[in-house]
Amino acid sequence: VNWEKGKIQLPSKIIGLYVMYMTGIIWACAATFIAACVPILAKVGTKKTDTALAGSIAGIVLCASIFFYRKDNIMGSSLIALGQRSVVFILLAGLATGLFGICFFKSIHEGYTFQVTAIVKCSYIITLAAGFFLFHNTPDTFDYIAIALMIVGTVILNLDGTGILFALLAAVCASAAHILVSLGGIQLDKGFIAFWCVFIGTLVLIIFTIATGGMKKIRSMSFVDGICLILAGIAYPLAYDFYGRAVSMSGSYAGYIFNLTIIVMMICSSVILKEKVSGKKFLGACIFIAALFVIACN
Repeated sequence: VNWEKGKIQLPSKIIGLYVMYMTGIIWACAATFIAACVPILAKVGTKKTDTALAGSIAGIVLCASIFFYRKDNIMGSSLIALGQRSVVFILLAGLATGLFGICFFKSIHEGYTFQVTAIVKCSYIITLAAGFFLFHNTPDTFDYIAIALMIVGTVILNLDGTGILFALLAAVCASAAHILVSLGGIQLDKGFIAFWCVFIGTLVLIIFTIATGGMKKIRSMSFVDGICLILAGIAYPLAYDFYGRAVSMSGSYAGYIFNLTIIVMMICSSVILKEKVSGKKFLGACIFIAALFVIACN
């Protein structure tokens, strides 16, 4: 600390670090808000649109968005160079991703956004259980605490919930995609893997949409529905891009802010979608967030 004329002058390096830290906090807040809006946009997009068709549109946009963010990594690698075993597992993971999209859009259409999101995030429990049986990973005390809090919070959130079955199926599919990638032993850029899983998943969604007659309903889709689905596809990778920037600037504090996504979603959905938020639901959300904090501390 330098004293000059009775004033404290902070070194420029400390000021620069503080500015970078606060900038990271701003990025984290923006990422949290955008991530909270994704299910809301998806729900608005299914109001007058077939859920499978809605998933197909959002999937196409999401695939294009991921390619935009990870173009160099995607173009620099090839599925053929991975080997037959890895390609098979990526194809299976893509199939699981497509089934996830079908179940997610069906559940988000029927249920509350924050309730469905909480159930889908319970894929963590399924993945942890699969890791124990398939990879012999032993859960520690933090894992057990997180599982207990996650289950209690989700149950309280969904005491009067709808669309629970499809949300549970979506959680299983999300976990299956993650497990299949791990079983394939694929050591590549996450963006490359995500692109191909989403690409294959989108093809599955399109085939399912055509098979169920969803494509015939495209003319009845409103302009607002289409815009919301496009924004949902763009918002998801954008949120994680912002989150990555936040982590690089403010470290673990960005993660703590991002864990509040479900609360932000609850507030936004109550205003935009008029979804009812009771004291019990808020308590369930807080318990669920506590589980995410335990996971982050592990």
